[in-house]
Amino acid sequence: MTREAIDFLRKVELFDGLDEEDLVQITRLLRERNYKKNDIIFFEEDTGRYMYFVKEGRVKVSRLLPNGKEMILAFHESGEYFGEMALIDGGTSPASVTAVGPTTIYVLNAKDFAALLERPGTNGVILRTLCQRCREAWSQIEVLTFHNADARIRMAFYNLAQKSGVRKDSGIEIPMKLTHKEISDIVGISRETATRVLNHLQNQDLIKVETRRFVIRDPDRLLDELLFG
Repeated sequence: MTREAIDFLRKVELFDGLDEEDLVQITRLLRERNYKKNDIIFFEEDTGRYMYFVKEGRVKVSRLLPNGKEMILAFHESGEYFGEMALIDGGTSPASVTAVGPTTIYVLNAKDFAALLERPGTNGVILRTLCQRCREAWSQIEVLTFHNADARIRMAFYNLAQKSGVRKDSGIEIPMKLTHKEISDIVGISRETATRVLNHLQNQDLIKVETRRFVIRDPDRLLDELLFG
């Protein structure tokens, strides 16, 4: 592994506080894999064999619903990781993971992951990650409790702003580039309906698009209008 891999690990919360020697040892355990757009990294119901760290690119976590429609549960970008849940309990994967675009991933096998868990502090980070996954799942459930498409998209954007929003002069920017199709798959509606709702929210000056990223003018206002509008 190169210096590039060590520098990457320094950005991953799981390895926070490790010294140079520890990071060098971990890089020796990692294997690099490259994926093209729409490549499947693993399928739902696959038995967990690896933990995955996104070096470059973006992946989506999704499930196929009984009606054949895809439901996007989450995205993971550079510095984030996934696959730890199946390694911890030995179960199958609860969702499929697909490369959104060209993506480079480091993988760690189950045996080396078990050894990693023995390091001081690592268990705490993993527990925090699992708690975050649970909160994200509850947020997704909250979105789906609304029958109205407008309400679903408002709540979804509010949750994205709370989770990963970056404050700018014009509002809270969602740092990832989301297509109308991806938004529709997150909230469980058709692409055409998502486009109509997004245009309506832009006309109301609740959201806008800057450099292909959505900016939420005021997340609280978005939620206020959802609850009281």
